[in-house]
Amino acid sequence: MHGRAFDDDARRRGRIAALVGVDEAGRGPLAGPVVVAAVSLPQVPSAALCRVRDSKRMTAEARERLFGVIASQAAAVSVAWAHPRSIDRDNILRATLSAMARAARRAVSKLGRGGVLVLVDGPHRFPDEALPQRPVIEGDAQSLCIAAASVVAKVVRDRWMRRLARRHPGYGFGVHKGYGTRAHLSALARLGPCKAHRLTYAPVSRCAAIRP
Repeated sequence: MHGRAFDDDARRRGRIAALVGVDEAGRGPLAGPVVVAAVSLPQVPSAALCRVRDSKRMTAEARERLFGVIASQAAAVSVAWAHPRSIDRDNILRATLSAMARAARRAVSKLGRGGVLVLVDGPHRFPDEALPQRPVIEGDAQSLCIAAASVVAKVVRDRWMRRLARRHPGYGFGVHKGYGTRAHLSALARLGPCKAHRLTYAPVSRCAAIRP
């Protein structure tokens, strides 16, 4: 069971009116924010919405196209950020879960009255006991709402990394999106970390330690 069928079953079992899917993009990179999206879709999604898949299984062009569909047809969309300094301060898991809580609350606030269940991609609940939550392992491959959130988070983050590439030239953020590619590590060794880097991540901290 996956996609719309998974979501329909979750609504039926929970006897609730709306689902909010929550997913993130950017936990693994050495630079840039984690972007979290929360998306609630109509109970009867359009054929275009039903084409949404886990963002990792889609091309950049397909993600951009479906981003527009989600933005125009979703019942609620919200985005929250965990920036590098909060990641360094709180650690990646706590910073991500905090951003998930903010995104979910904003999305729920945009919905009307009625029961809501938040489907969270992964094994963890975020810190908000007031919102009914259900962690879903590999949720972006199972739930249409979570898959839609994964698309929104990925597109928003990729756009932001292209902006960071202009703000911090030389690192190639627009190409590798902050992941630890060979080109990125080479630039990091040559230039040292910038404000967009996560200083507690080992490859970054090593480069920072050896800089004069």
